Formats: sequence, C-alpha cells, structure tokens
Amino acid sequence: MRITILGLPGSGKSTLARNIAAKLNIPRINIDRFWLEAGGGHNSRTTPNAEQAHAYVREKVLEAIKAESWVSDGVYRLVQPQIADRADVAVFLDIPLWRRLLNHAERTIHRKHRQGEMTFWNDVSFFAEIVSRDLRKKTKIEKLIESYQIKVIVLKNRKEIRSYLESLEG
Repeated sequence: MRITILGLPGSGKSTLARNIAAKLNIPRINIDRFWLEAGGGHNSRTTPNAEQAHAYVREKVLEAIKAESWVSDGVYRLVQPQIADRADVAVFLDIPLWRRLLNHAERTIHRKHRQGEMTFWNDVSFFAEIVSRDLRKKTKIEKLIESYQIKVIVLKNRKEIRSYLESLEG
C-alpha cells in the first residue's frame, strides 16, 4: 500500500502518517525531515541554498517512493505529482483553519513529536505562515486533489481521521 497524506500546515499529516506507518508496518516518508536535513527553514525564502535543499529533497523522495509500500506526509510541490502518481491512495486532510491553528498551538506547547531543529520560537513564528499558506496554497492543493480524484479520500475532522485509520487492515 502506498499512501500520500496531503493538507495544509497543522492539519495532522505527520500524526496520521506516523499512525498509518505503525499500524501497517510500512516506511514513513517524512518530507519535512528531508527538508530539515538539507538545511531548510520554514520556507524557501528563509533557506540559504534553497536550490540545493530542493534538489536534496527531490532526490530523497524519488528514491523513497520506489518502495512497494510507504506513507508520505507533506506537500512538496517539486515532487508531489510523482508521489501522487505512485500512490494508491491520496488522503486530503481538509481541516478548517481554526482547528489547524489550535493543533499547532498544542504541538507548540507540548513539543511532542517536534523536529529537533524546530525551536519553540520557530513554532511561534509559524502561526503567521499557517495563515499565509492557507491564503496562498489551498487552491493549489485543491487543484492537485481534483486531478487525482479517483484515488482521493477527503477527511474533514478528527472523527473521520480515526475512522479511516481504524478501517486500514494491518
């Protein structure tokens, strides 16, 4: 099974991917991890050598999706079409902005499952990025989802996410 999890920041992509990977005992492709390994910051504008970081992420992701089973989390425009093409299922977490901001507040306060490179202050400054990406990226993700309609599952809340996870056979 190859699953890609899509959604805007704070929607729960990483949490769902972690849970799916554990339940199905399959590798997790953590795109954010590759970005941080490459020296990436919150976005390309805050990343010195962004071109090198993009190349590194692209290389790592294209290698990882060759596997027979995996779950990927994150939206990375330079390889998302290849990930979606290879995936059996694309799960779109269509979570409202207010809930995503609350999710981010919870992870900022509790620091649970945070990347080591992400400091408390990085997380605090990321609230503005969440709102900004909502305004800039939502329609792009929706267009991507539209082009892969046949394999898309849209989940809109925690109850639907739990149900989906429970439906997977591991």
